[in-house]
Amino acid sequence: MLRGNLSSRPFYNERLVSLAFGVIGIIAVALTTFNAYTLYQLSAQRSTLKAAIETDTKQAETINRGAAALQSSVDKQTLVRLAGSTQEANSLIDSRTFSWTEFFGYIEKTMPMNLRLIAVAPRIEKGEIKVTMSIEAKKLDDINTFVDALQQTGAFYDVYPKVSEGNDDGSFRSDVMSFYLPPKGSSAPGKPPTPGKPLSKAPSKTAGKGQP
Repeated sequence: MLRGNLSSRPFYNERLVSLAFGVIGIIAVALTTFNAYTLYQLSAQRSTLKAAIETDTKQAETINRGAAALQSSVDKQTLVRLAGSTQEANSLIDSRTFSWTEFFGYIEKTMPMNLRLIAVAPRIEKGEIKVTMSIEAKKLDDINTFVDALQQTGAFYDVYPKVSEGNDDGSFRSDVMSFYLPPKGSSAPGKPPTPGKPLSKAPSKTAGKGQP
């Protein structure tokens, strides 16, 4: 018996080759689908980020325009005065040098019997405590006595009456200006105590009434 290969070319397994190409095709389709889905997601994220950036940009522009309008409408001189007043108030609070108890102790000791304290307004002026006291007195001599007594305490300096007005009842009203030096402080440089300036008699608002 004769045995031989009568085929003119080698024998190939066509099923195995077809299966291999099929697997490769499936893998290629899967990769293409995955890439397409990933690209779609990235595009969606890019659109979302772009919209967020545009929104933030518009908000920033709105805020900048509002800030510019507010800045142009604010009175800078008023802000400067307000800042100065705030600084003075904070300085007075932080230093803790002004004691109402000690202050009114001096007032009680120096105030004449016929003199009445109406209002007190302390404030910081160039680092010093300046006090304005509104008073009423039956006689001008009482105001002069009060001014001199404040000077002699050593806690008040540059004391002088600013205004004097005659009331209908014959009494007098005056604003006494003074710098106040708390007991724990030292003498203020360049501000030695000076004698109080006496008041001249102010004309009464009502003629013909007797003066006290």
